[in-house]
Amino acid sequence: MLDTKLKGSRRWTVVLVILAVMMPGFVIMSQYWEWYVGAETSVENEEHSVVVSKDFLKTFLDAGFILYNTESKREEDSQEISTEQIKDILRDNGPGMQQYERIYPYLDYRVKDADGKEITRSIADSGEVLTENNMSSYELGMKITYDEYGNPDVRILAGDYKSEQSVAMREIINDYDDSDWEVENYNEEKDEWETIRLEKPKNRTFLYAMTASNLMDYIGNYEYIGYGETDFMRNVVLILTLVVAVAAWLLPALPFWYTKELWILRAPFEVVLCVFFAMMNILGNNLWWISERAGGSADIIDFLIWTIVFTVIFWAATCLRQVYTMGVGRYMKERMLCVRYWQYIRRGWKCIVSKVQNWISHCYHFIDRIDLNRKSDRTIFKIVAVNFIVLALICTMWLGGIFALMIYSAVVFWLLRKYFSDLQEKYAALLRITGEIARGNLDVEIREDLGIFSPFIQEIQKIQTGFKKAVDEEVKSQRMKTDLITNVSHDLKTPLTAIITYVNLLKDEKDAEKQKDYIGILERKSMRLKALIEDLFEISKANSKNVTLNIVDVDVVNLFKQVKLEMDDKIAESDLDFRCIYPEEKVVASLDSQKTYRVFENLLVNIIKYAMPHTRVYIEITKEEREAVVRMKNVSAAELDFNTDEITERFVRGDVSRNTEGSGLGLAIAKSFVELQKGKFKIETEADLFKVEVRF
Repeated sequence: MLDTKLKGSRRWTVVLVILAVMMPGFVIMSQYWEWYVGAETSVENEEHSVVVSKDFLKTFLDAGFILYNTESKREEDSQEISTEQIKDILRDNGPGMQQYERIYPYLDYRVKDADGKEITRSIADSGEVLTENNMSSYELGMKITYDEYGNPDVRILAGDYKSEQSVAMREIINDYDDSDWEVENYNEEKDEWETIRLEKPKNRTFLYAMTASNLMDYIGNYEYIGYGETDFMRNVVLILTLVVAVAAWLLPALPFWYTKELWILRAPFEVVLCVFFAMMNILGNNLWWISERAGGSADIIDFLIWTIVFTVIFWAATCLRQVYTMGVGRYMKERMLCVRYWQYIRRGWKCIVSKVQNWISHCYHFIDRIDLNRKSDRTIFKIVAVNFIVLALICTMWLGGIFALMIYSAVVFWLLRKYFSDLQEKYAALLRITGEIARGNLDVEIREDLGIFSPFIQEIQKIQTGFKKAVDEEVKSQRMKTDLITNVSHDLKTPLTAIITYVNLLKDEKDAEKQKDYIGILERKSMRLKALIEDLFEISKANSKNVTLNIVDVDVVNLFKQVKLEMDDKIAESDLDFRCIYPEEKVVASLDSQKTYRVFENLLVNIIKYAMPHTRVYIEITKEEREAVVRMKNVSAAELDFNTDEITERFVRGDVSRNTEGSGLGLAIAKSFVELQKGKFKIETEADLFKVEVRF
């Protein structure tokens, strides 16, 4: 009973598979004739669009210019250049010459003068002389007549589209530009370029004709004619492919389906894809040939082709269906070769990549492995030996070549040895110079001619300059560090010593008034120490760029006025005459108002502290292009003998004796805050005049 069920199940499975792979083929073959007719119509339409196109018809007008100007028997011998020269010029850069040369092998033409005398003619393969009377035997025929003024008249005498071609030719004649036949030619005698204008055809009659086969050959070779299959053909094949694939996925779900898995359905995933895409590629490239092969009818060969196609599609879809039945993980492990043999593939790929890299590295570094410090006779000998073998193979073709080759090889060896010796000497000189620099002699001079190493001279000089600059910077840095330690120690020690002293005095003092004075002094010294530490902390943050800026649009003039107003008491005590010049309009810049306030405050404090009493201070705020500029000038009370580049360093003062109160950080903080806001801070001195310029 079980065997009977299995046989029935197998029978129904085979029947359904046969129907699934054969029925689509019958559907396609039933459409052959409609496809064939539609494709032929499409081709005819494309051919029609070509033969009535202006580009195609204009070729015959261009042919008249070319034939007329290259006639060998023209009586107008007054032209300055010969017919052969004109032909050469037209081949190089003549307009329309390329199209004319394409159509020439397929064209019958005949040229006659005003008296009807034949000038020239050409017979492609029609086998007969072209006349107006036999034009009807051609697929295309026309007559173009030029009068004594060069005006053309065109008559289409043969063809299926005479009326359309006549209309197109009239439009071409109306738009035809004779100036296109001006060509540039280089005159060797005059050693200059000259413009040559070709003549219009005059008193000439041109007969042109093309047979049906020549016209089709020309169009097929030089004009695009699309494949005959229509989009409908491809869409039908694609739809039926999807139908068969869906059937392959759905039919096994039937209860009577034969479930035993055949060995052919265990094909690897990569094999299935390769077979499927190869078949679809072949089918896509030959679809028109299949339907057109028997003139729009189907036969047994077509039946076999489509049966094979849909059998492959059904097989491929059935194989891929195992992703559903087996699960993705198991399918990848058992059916995908790239997963199953991934370790071997990766190992082989690494091996190939490693060998290729080694080979490339070996080739690339071959020259680098030559040590110029060692004798190079062996290397030279190998090169000469290879050269000898190569030349020996060539020289064996003539008698006595081997002896000449021996002499040649000896000469080459001597020249190469001399060259390498000279190269080694120059290399040794280069090593000596770099060795001197490495030992610290930065003033070593290069007097030798280093030959191919001469480009290194400029680089070595740049290295010397760079080293000297680095040494100077390092010396300066060390000096600045020493000064920094000395200055910060002095500035921190002074208020700290005073605090300790007055604390000791306060312990023993019984007088309440003196205690109050001591406490006041301690408070001032403590605030002085606090301000000094805060300034040090501020400049440290600025130098480390660890400052958060709150950028807003700031009116620079109003901000400066605010700072000056809050410092009026100090300005009044300083006995300085401030002369301020402000612009009438606002000077707005994108700045951090708090940091900019501190910049102005520090600059004014610096002026009040170091300016000579009873003098004037000039402050000017202007707008120059897209910059806000603040300039301050004052006369210094002390002699300005410091370096302006170092005055903005930390704990550096113009008062070298450090007798005045101050942290030495004011200008350093101001400069840091200006540069953090993408501004420029510049200090200049002129005699005792101290000038500061800030640009935002």
